[in-house]
Amino acid sequence: MTLDQIQVLQTIIKTGSFRAASQDLHRAQSAVSYAIRSLEDELGFKLFSRDQYRPQLTPQGRAFIKKADDLICQYTELEETAEFLKLGHEPVIRIAVSSLWPLPLLVRALKDFKKLYAQTEIKIIHDVLSNDEQLLEDRADIAFGTIFNDQALLVVKDLFEVKMVAVCAAGHPLTKFKNKAPDSELARHPQVIMSSTGGSNRSGGIINPANVISVQEYLTKKTFLIEGLGWGLMPEHLVAEEIKKKSLVTLTQKPYLAMTRIARHSQRELGPCGKFLWNYFSNGQKGKLK
Repeated sequence: MTLDQIQVLQTIIKTGSFRAASQDLHRAQSAVSYAIRSLEDELGFKLFSRDQYRPQLTPQGRAFIKKADDLICQYTELEETAEFLKLGHEPVIRIAVSSLWPLPLLVRALKDFKKLYAQTEIKIIHDVLSNDEQLLEDRADIAFGTIFNDQALLVVKDLFEVKMVAVCAAGHPLTKFKNKAPDSELARHPQVIMSSTGGSNRSGGIINPANVISVQEYLTKKTFLIEGLGWGLMPEHLVAEEIKKKSLVTLTQKPYLAMTRIARHSQRELGPCGKFLWNYFSNGQKGKLK
């Protein structure tokens, strides 16, 4: 059985006759007939009933062509993938995304990305404070969010600032300070913090290291805060609705500004897919926080 025989079979079904198929394929009708006869001999059953003017698929033929169509579809996809890889496009793009990063920005970028690179698999690595480790240890191709560059081995570009607001539950004792809680009072209450998912044990903005609850993603942190387990810094875009509904209350007047960045390893060149994402966020306004 050959792919050519199956393509001839499909063409006969599409055009309705052996003669029309020969014209469509630019082959002699005898060559088309021979291809089908050889296939039938190999399969051990007839694909077409030739009792009528136009060839009709036998029950076995209908069952066979259904699977054959799937095979041709897969083959076409394989050809497209081979062409895609020949052009140097990455089969997989690994993206380390800090918990700080606004997800709507990533969604918007990936929608545009998939229009151009449908064959590339996207692997998202959720990270807290160790995006540099993901890049340095070759677990990610590109990183978004909080980026440290202690070893100066990364190419890093600042993008935009995210407002971090100190919040607690509406019934928490700290609310009595009415948006002016001093550090001395904050230190007396548990602080819910984000700790690194990597091996660096980093954490930021801690008032009292002896009085913390460590988590590794913001959904858990926000839930803990709403339930009154402590106070903590949250990206404003993640708690704006809760502040509006007053299930969370701000504790200080001035927010802390956290810089978000894009980064890659300086010694590993990005392919076309990685370059698309790099340029998407580092050039123009598409990748900006609105």
